[in-house]
Amino acid sequence: MIKAALAGLLLVIGLGPVEVRSGPALEPTVESRDEPTVKARDEPGPMVEARDEPEPAVTVTVTPGARQGGSGSGWPWWILSCVAGGGAVLLGQLLLGRRGSRPAADDRTPLGPLPQPLPVLLAGGADSRAPGVALDGGMLAQTTVRAVSLRGRRHGYRGEPLQDAYAVRLSADGRWVIAAVADGLGSTLHAEHAASVAVRAATNLSLTPDLGWHAAFATIAGEVMRATARLGGQRSGRHGTRAAADPPATTLTIGVVPADGRRGIAACAAIGDSPALWLHDGMWTEIFPPVGQRPGNVTSALPDDLGELRERQIDWGPGDVLVLCSDGFGTAMGGGGSVLAQRLVTAWSSPPELRSFLRDVDFQLSTYDDDRTVLALWAGRHDTAVL
Repeated sequence: MIKAALAGLLLVIGLGPVEVRSGPALEPTVESRDEPTVKARDEPGPMVEARDEPEPAVTVTVTPGARQGGSGSGWPWWILSCVAGGGAVLLGQLLLGRRGSRPAADDRTPLGPLPQPLPVLLAGGADSRAPGVALDGGMLAQTTVRAVSLRGRRHGYRGEPLQDAYAVRLSADGRWVIAAVADGLGSTLHAEHAASVAVRAATNLSLTPDLGWHAAFATIAGEVMRATARLGGQRSGRHGTRAAADPPATTLTIGVVPADGRRGIAACAAIGDSPALWLHDGMWTEIFPPVGQRPGNVTSALPDDLGELRERQIDWGPGDVLVLCSDGFGTAMGGGGSVLAQRLVTAWSSPPELRSFLRDVDFQLSTYDDDRTVLALWAGRHDTAVL
């Protein structure tokens, strides 16, 4: 094959027909003919011991063919060149095929079965009033908003609906942006209804940072009870102790910030474990750090646990970000100290475009299979550039 490749190469460069043969070593000779002839053989190597049989040599005879427009009688040089080039290509493919057919030295046998796709079941159907993914972005006055809610893998596998909810509105007087996130308790019946009622009721109130929060949450709890009374269930006090009988219940976290994006006082209030985080001067602060340990997955919730309301005011100004979220995302933030949280310090220093915001929230880790909802507010006028 090497001889054939050499012959093809000489044809490609247009020297003419080629004769290749092997045999015992020959002395270089020049024959006298009408057309010049060249003979070549392998150059002798270093001195070695004499052997009984002569070493084979390769002799290549090249006869120049007729050039275009000349009087030679051989094949046209371009036809021979094409034939030789095709031979060289086939030779290369043969050599590469042999190389590829060799087994890889680092092939490893999988340690277990390959991952299999899981079915994603719709909760009896789907429509735009209760989507598996909700995504919003824009501005309210001089405050920029990004919001996303995603149905978790666990609910998708069981065919259950998204049980988180968010809402954000400008107050009637235009002075405040009111944001709310709720996480319906999966241990109760129709928890998604309680969550959606809670956030709508919260953002319909005339809330300010100085408002009496206990009165506001009592009003919201009453709305949740009235709206879900027809769904049945029997109250059992602490949620999670009688899952099959508990009526709809939900956590609720509310944020109120100045709508003009200027420096001022903002406030947050919460019942339950849906976190609120404040990004200020490149550092995250968890506004409501966990207090003590609860058994299992138990948390306080509306409408029963008004006595566990927590509230806090913060200094708000340009460059600040307030993030309200459900625990499906808040757990991954680790109070602001996780790898994800540190990456978002840069990624969310200004509002990302909606696709990027969705990707940031929809990360894939096997241990995070709950619903995820994030509502983020940026002080000041920002938005995605349109080029």
